[in-house]
Amino acid sequence: MAFACLIPRLVFAEGPVVALPEELRGQLSLLGKGSVGEALPAQPIDDPARLRHLTPGIWTYRIVAGPHKGEDQRVQVTPVESSDGGDHWRVETGDSDIQTLLVTSSDEVIKLSQTDLTSNRTVAYRPGLVLDPGMKAGESKTVDRKITTYKTEKMKDVEFNGTLRYTTRYIGAYRVDTPAGSFATRLLEHTYEMEIGPANAENVSLSFYADDIGNVAEVSRESVKALLIYRRSSTNARLLLESPKD
Repeated sequence: MAFACLIPRLVFAEGPVVALPEELRGQLSLLGKGSVGEALPAQPIDDPARLRHLTPGIWTYRIVAGPHKGEDQRVQVTPVESSDGGDHWRVETGDSDIQTLLVTSSDEVIKLSQTDLTSNRTVAYRPGLVLDPGMKAGESKTVDRKITTYKTEKMKDVEFNGTLRYTTRYIGAYRVDTPAGSFATRLLEHTYEMEIGPANAENVSLSFYADDIGNVAEVSRESVKALLIYRRSSTNARLLLESPKD
């Protein structure tokens, strides 16, 4: 386990220093006092693949807020063989979900599908959700996508078709302290607004990424409504405990 101070070169780069927006401080306080430190120079995201750092191994997180507070969460990343071109990856988060990602030759990271292990349903995105190179601090990008759900045991049978509005916002760069060390990170806000079948869902995550490490801290909240009879909401937060050694 790496407890040394791990500060990627982002610290020494030139770029705008963006103070953490006041409206986010309350949400990020779930990570714990002092976890989010000073603002740092924020370079453009030239290589999203370095940000996500998809490499075989297991990342372990400590859940610090939410129903599973105090527990550890394992995220396992494995390569997937494919003849479609690019590098395909399977990202499995505990007993929660499985994501399928593609890294293209131009360093785009594309989310192709996500399987909810609780409901045994898979959502496919058409086309996939892309994290593009070149985004600068303060910029945001919104795309509309068609989505399809399948029951995992019947992947040939479409259950519902729907729509998704996906927004990525690059907020800035900040030092983040975790049990695994201190990191220079970029903070991205991911917002998913989905309408499919009888359900409306919104998921917003505030995710801190360190180059060549991946996600080191995150606060997420989810709200699901189905007609007038079902409502669910939850908020979770996690900090990196251990990452694979290159």
